[in-house]
Amino acid sequence: MRDRSWKKVLLVGVMLVTAVVPPAVAADGWKVEVDILHGADYGGKYGSFSKGHVHVDKNDRLWLPVQVFFPDDEANTDAYQPRASLIVLISDDRGRTWSITKQKSPVLARNRVSLPGGTVMEMGTSGWIRYPRTEIKSLQKRGYHVWDLGAKNDYCAIIYDLWLKTSTDGGKTWKKREIHKQLPFFAHFVGRGPLRRLDDGSLVFLAYGYGKEGRSVDPKTKGVGMTLGRSHVYCVRSDDAGKTWSAVRAADGALSPLSTGFSETFPVIDGNGRMFLMIRTGLASPAFAVSSRDGGRTWSKVRKTPINAKHPLPWKLSDGTLVCSYQRRGAAPFGVRARFTKDMGKTWGEEIVLRDDVAISNALAEANTVQFSDGTLFTAFQAVKVDDRGRVRPYIAGCHWTRTYRGAFSPRLPVPPRKKKLNSKKTNP
Repeated sequence: MRDRSWKKVLLVGVMLVTAVVPPAVAADGWKVEVDILHGADYGGKYGSFSKGHVHVDKNDRLWLPVQVFFPDDEANTDAYQPRASLIVLISDDRGRTWSITKQKSPVLARNRVSLPGGTVMEMGTSGWIRYPRTEIKSLQKRGYHVWDLGAKNDYCAIIYDLWLKTSTDGGKTWKKREIHKQLPFFAHFVGRGPLRRLDDGSLVFLAYGYGKEGRSVDPKTKGVGMTLGRSHVYCVRSDDAGKTWSAVRAADGALSPLSTGFSETFPVIDGNGRMFLMIRTGLASPAFAVSSRDGGRTWSKVRKTPINAKHPLPWKLSDGTLVCSYQRRGAAPFGVRARFTKDMGKTWGEEIVLRDDVAISNALAEANTVQFSDGTLFTAFQAVKVDDRGRVRPYIAGCHWTRTYRGAFSPRLPVPPRKKKLNSKKTNP
């Protein structure tokens, strides 16, 4: 259901935020669409967004971190964003209006936990570490997968590390140490998180990657370039409060439909040790699922799902049901979809069409859903669209909906009898 009868436009800094007033609630489910953020014009050029995951707190406030990439002669890549800013948006009215906030966001602390006694622990990665291109052969000889960004950019990059920081004074000072040295050597290793402390005291963190033997060599570039090896999914664990760590393989990349294996994970983690992961494969390839009942020590077999998307994002609802929202980019109509599962991904319900009006498939991504205290749901996503001047520009949008929503609202009315075609009197005019 859409209501375009009234819109309120707020100018926040250089970003445009639009809200839509909700329509009357339909008895058999409803949905309200909202615009959250629009790209700004910087001298005739537009940057782009990288939307984080929308989060809802106990007061039903929505938090949304957004990385804003500004136009630059250097291209934005995973390895380097030359001009970027992080902002956090907040909504106090269930997504209808948004503003930039300076408040500390609970979303940004997803890789931080507190231990008994007050110690604060944070785990993370340095991301892509950039080197001059003259270092390519040296890095490869040491066993790393090297991403060559080419002569124009004039740098290469590797990603491999994992570190742990601890603080005993509430975050004023920190001690940092490298955890990847306790793990097997990885030629390519991407820490995803989140860091979680389970009820039994164990710590878990998710990542993917491969060892030296798993590197792929592209004969055209003699080993340089972005050609990746076959990645596996790992659960990095500690049973002694972070002193020692091990990497448990959760999903074998050989079972992926892609030669590059499995990569990004999208988890639901319970304190009792039940873990459920949706795993990315390709743009329109099926996502896979895997689960653990013992805090990541052992894992089920990976299972193909009916969800064809590279960002399958699950969320656990108050009754234990999982909702997974995702983008549809493989074929028109492009948009946002969702499915429910009550048995940890063994079976899935019908596909729910949340949006089918996204004109351009490129950049359609990161559709994630949260639940309000009244049981209704909110889904946010990012995409690009063509404005009234024919310019392609980024935007972030979302919708507030109920679990019973299954399509656009259309009233069912009784069909009246057909009227007589001729109604003139049978007299001469």
